[in-house]
Amino acid sequence: MVIETDRLILKPYSLDFVEEFYIKFQNDKTYLEDYFSRTLSATKTLEETELYFQNKIENFKNEEGFYFGIFFKESDKLIGHISLREIDWTVPKGELAYFIFNNFSGNKYSYEALEAFRDFCINEKEFVRIFMKIAPDNIASKKVAEFCNFEFEGLLKNDYRKRQEVLTDMLLYAFTK
Repeated sequence: MVIETDRLILKPYSLDFVEEFYIKFQNDKTYLEDYFSRTLSATKTLEETELYFQNKIENFKNEEGFYFGIFFKESDKLIGHISLREIDWTVPKGELAYFIFNNFSGNKYSYEALEAFRDFCINEKEFVRIFMKIAPDNIASKKVAEFCNFEFEGLLKNDYRKRQEVLTDMLLYAFTK
């Protein structure tokens, strides 16, 4: 199962791109550490990254989470990640998270990936609610959320620890069917 856009392909996690993910993720450690610190702590070595991927692949099979790599359509180069996790099938709803590696940011790839992934979650998986938590100082992600028709729902006080240390507020954005 792949999701295609004009310029991108979103592919479920597979062991085929573990090494590429590991290298790019480690190279962008400083860029990603505020909001992907748990992923960083689980992927310190190539071996740990492979185990991390195996876990995410299993979660996908069991519909406990949907984890995709974001690739250029033309070159098949990995440029980011997008996922839906914390799934509650009784609603159904889930929390969306994404990033574009720093070298590829600024080209509206996140807009393209988020719209396609949102539509996959709503139309294919039949979610009625998808939400994102965004740091108040993350202006770019707020713009992406709003462009993709996610609505601001409120402020979550003391909701997240940056780098698993600094307690911070988060903004709640949601897309509902």
